[in-house]
Amino acid sequence: MKKIILLASIGFMIPLMSIAQSTLGPGVTGSSLTVAGSPHNFSSQTWNAYNATTLMGGQICQPCHTPHNADMTVTDAPLWNHQFTTATYQMYTGFEFGTLVTGVGYTGYGVTAPDGTSKLCLSCHDGSIALGAFGGQIGSTALTGGALLSTDLRNDHPISIPYDSLVGGGLHTPTFIYNNFNPATGGYITSGKKVSAKLDENGKVQCTSCHGPHANRTGYQLGMDNRGSALCLACHKK
Repeated sequence: MKKIILLASIGFMIPLMSIAQSTLGPGVTGSSLTVAGSPHNFSSQTWNAYNATTLMGGQICQPCHTPHNADMTVTDAPLWNHQFTTATYQMYTGFEFGTLVTGVGYTGYGVTAPDGTSKLCLSCHDGSIALGAFGGQIGSTALTGGALLSTDLRNDHPISIPYDSLVGGGLHTPTFIYNNFNPATGGYITSGKKVSAKLDENGKVQCTSCHGPHANRTGYQLGMDNRGSALCLACHKK
């Protein structure tokens, strides 16, 4: 499990950059998508141009959500409006436990496909579906640059895996109250929140365990400041 810390801080933080900003930077930071230039504020994107006939485009929420006629077949997706990915993925296999398979690596939990909220993220970030494929539109512009994860997820932090604090002894328990980093003192202060708050309803690690789609308070759409590796250390002991 030690290798996962490096992946969490490097391998998975960089790809989820803003498509409106440089793929080498965190984009404009803010606590709301209404802040212009936020990574997921798509209102000014050319692929999201306002159409006076369909009344689609030019909006912030519409590329992902809709108040009416939402796709209810997509689980874990409130009022989903974007085309849903059906791609096949190569998953992370670098777990240091499980069964070692020649040419594959450790099978770990045997997770063969992402699920939950991670599939929602990948509906844009795997590059298989156009960004403008929402509201029944087809779209033509696909994600490029550092935000493109592709369908090969072997070099990214594992997702859709059950959080098991007993495996290898390298993870805190779900009830562990993790710390935030205090840049003023260079030390840590309690967050008052449990690790379980970062997991989905099935106790799994997902993209949303580290990233939040609706705010960019600390850059890279991270859910908390990672100075002092606080985000990594919320789950990992070392």
